[in-house]
Amino acid sequence: MKRTIYLALISVFLLFGCKKSNDTSDASTSGLKVEIKGISGWGEFVNISVDQNKTEVKYPAGTTGSPQTVKDKSYKTSEDTFRKLSSYVETYDLMNAKIEECARCVDGADYVITMKSGNKKNTVTIAGQRTDGKYADVLDFIKKL
Repeated sequence: MKRTIYLALISVFLLFGCKKSNDTSDASTSGLKVEIKGISGWGEFVNISVDQNKTEVKYPAGTTGSPQTVKDKSYKTSEDTFRKLSSYVETYDLMNAKIEECARCVDGADYVITMKSGNKKNTVTIAGQRTDGKYADVLDFIKKL
C-alpha cells in the first residue's frame, strides 16, 4: 500500500514538475543583431542593420551627396564580418557598457549602436571622430560596412 501511494506521488510530481519549457525563441530571434545610426548635427546620415544573415545600409533622403550617388545596400553578412562584430561586442562589453558621448553637439558625428541578443538589449553612443583612439577599430569597422 505504501509503495502504491509512493509511486502515485512520484508520478504526479514527474507529470507536473517536468513540463516543457515555455521558451519558444529560435536562432533568428536569439542571435546577435546590431543596429547602427550615424547622426550628425544635421540629422541621420546612415542606418546600418547587421545580423547573422543580412546586412542593410540605408541612407536617409537628403544625405550628403545626391541620392543618385549614394545608394542603399543590402547583402548577405559574411561569417568574417559577423565574427568581427561579435568580437567587438564581447571585447568592449558593449552589451553592458554605458557610453553616451555627444560629438554631434559640437558639429561632429556620433554612432548610436543598439545591440540585441535574445532578451538582452543595450544602446551606446560613440563619437565618430574620437581623438583618444579608444574604439577606433570599431569605428573603422562601421565605416567599412
